Amino acid sequence: MIKVTVKGAELTKEEINNYIFYTKKRYGTVLPENLEMILEADGDYMKISYNPPFHFSAYRGTDYLVNDAEKLNESKFAELQEKIPNTLE
Repeated sequence: MIKVTVKGAELTKEEINNYIFYTKKRYGTVLPENLEMILEADGDYMKISYNPPFHFSAYRGTDYLVNDAEKLNESKFAELQEKIPNTLE
């Protein structure tokens, strides 16, 4: 479950749920347990940070995206060894 802390603004439950949906869409539905999302108002923008900070890396193949190299077949795994995966922070 994601705990949400809002600083410098008041958000509706719907707005908070939209930020949670954004996080799950961007980083996947498997997120660290006890994740805290910190939403901090900065003028017209919201700064989103996470506690504890986490890093997500993914391997993008031709037609699919996986977050675990063990799910790849032998040829795709060999291809992965030759490439550097993208990392989102």
